[in-house]
Amino acid sequence: MAARDADGGVSALPGPTLRIVQVNDVYTLENLPRLATLVRHHAETSPADTFLAVMAGDFLAPSILSSLDAGRGMVECLNAVGITHVVMGNHEDDVPVGQLRERIRELHAKCLGTNLHGFDPPLAAHDVVEVGAPGGRRVRVGLVGVVMDDATVYRHAPFGGARLEPPNPAALREGATLLEEGGCACVLPITHQPMDDDRALARTGVRARFPVILGGHEHVPFLEKVGETWIVKAGADATKAAVIDLAWPEEAPAPGQPDVPGVSIRLDATADYPEDAALRRLVDHHMTKVQALEGATLMSLAPGETLSSVGGRSRSTSVATLVCSRLRDALGAEACLFNGGGIRASRDYRERFTYGDLEAEVPFDNEVVVVRMPGRVVREVVAASRALAPAESGAYLQADDGLVVEQPGDRVTEIAGAPLDEDREYRVAIVRNLLEGMDHIEPLLRFGREHPERLPPVGSGRDVKVVLVDAFARALWQKLGGFDVVDLNHDGQVTPSEIQAAVARVTHTQPSAVAADLVLNAIDVKHQGAITRDEVEGLDEGKR
Repeated sequence: MAARDADGGVSALPGPTLRIVQVNDVYTLENLPRLATLVRHHAETSPADTFLAVMAGDFLAPSILSSLDAGRGMVECLNAVGITHVVMGNHEDDVPVGQLRERIRELHAKCLGTNLHGFDPPLAAHDVVEVGAPGGRRVRVGLVGVVMDDATVYRHAPFGGARLEPPNPAALREGATLLEEGGCACVLPITHQPMDDDRALARTGVRARFPVILGGHEHVPFLEKVGETWIVKAGADATKAAVIDLAWPEEAPAPGQPDVPGVSIRLDATADYPEDAALRRLVDHHMTKVQALEGATLMSLAPGETLSSVGGRSRSTSVATLVCSRLRDALGAEACLFNGGGIRASRDYRERFTYGDLEAEVPFDNEVVVVRMPGRVVREVVAASRALAPAESGAYLQADDGLVVEQPGDRVTEIAGAPLDEDREYRVAIVRNLLEGMDHIEPLLRFGREHPERLPPVGSGRDVKVVLVDAFARALWQKLGGFDVVDLNHDGQVTPSEIQAAVARVTHTQPSAVAADLVLNAIDVKHQGAITRDEVEGLDEGKR
């Protein structure tokens, strides 16, 4: 392909070029102002013919902010960044389906759902972008998007009951259609699934011409070539972004030959870019909700009552027992074990326990899961974790109020209010990393090695603070006196202002819109902006 230059001579036009900036698994707004600058830089500096910005799943949840706004702030910020394409991640399913539908409608980006059928609004099975400079050669590039279908990573029928097709066959099928019928030179799958599944897709996708798989789900960066396909994952929270350049030859290949681009990839740290000032203001605006949460009362204490986390690395504490009991109930488990080193403020609390206190006590973003564990293993694990006491150890396992431990020997004798049965399997809520060696509790590590099928996949659990905020909000509702007491005007629904008044009355604090929002979000499953009697009855019956 050639063109006349300004002097009338012949100059070669370069082949088509496509640049993609990719991020995945972003749970915080904090790095988005720098990401916006990075995206703008790569769109405008030595620009490619076509530019895309891709989010490979897990962006609406989980986070404390999303527990307050159901992902609204994240969507507004991603729109400002200029994201062009997204796929669902498994944690998008943590957002109530009514709110999830609203967020997808609000996104400026195209949401691809190649293997997600029956969602409302309908998701595109693919997209096609034209790549090429004016007057030069042009190619068509297909995009498909899939999310993992592993039932163990979802807490209920995913995405409001939409049908999830196995992701890799869906990507291969749609990719083949784009090549054979859509005139595409190649196809770029955007995936949210484990790395091993991406490797399998790369191995089987040779004929589908997948030069790059734009992946999510893992929280650490990957840049790996399998056969002729690069698998790229940028890591979590937009601390890095992958910059992928695809360049086709100037001349088209001979008929029947694949039109394959050259590929170059690098990981770019967002910290190297200044913040976009307008987006920083938008982030700060949305984060005022979280900042206001710091002082919100999660629990009022009776006169003379004290909660304490002092000594939690060598003995049971009342704060740890409360945390474990809340986690157990929220996750539908029969018991909860939590490492003492993860409950760490070492404070006494009187009068009230706030969200700021919870943040200080549980500062780490640990993933908590529910594991089926025989009673004999529970007994062995607890005793081993406490073997060094009274010397301090972060491994010391704290437990819920239904798990009884007797001395000598820290011997578990009861679980869930009944005598321990060594052969029975119990549903135990626990920090996932403990089963993979964190704090080196040998019987727990051995159980994880011997029974890998019992260990839920990475990302299938929930952030401990998000679970606890929801659990404390539900418990606070139970203290308000019942539906008829809170419904001051007896119109059959409880409004945010009525919740504020009830919370202020029970906690002896000033009315708090944030505390009211926490309760509303925990109970209002219909997302009507008010609590109805049937929602409360459903909560009481344990239907949620």
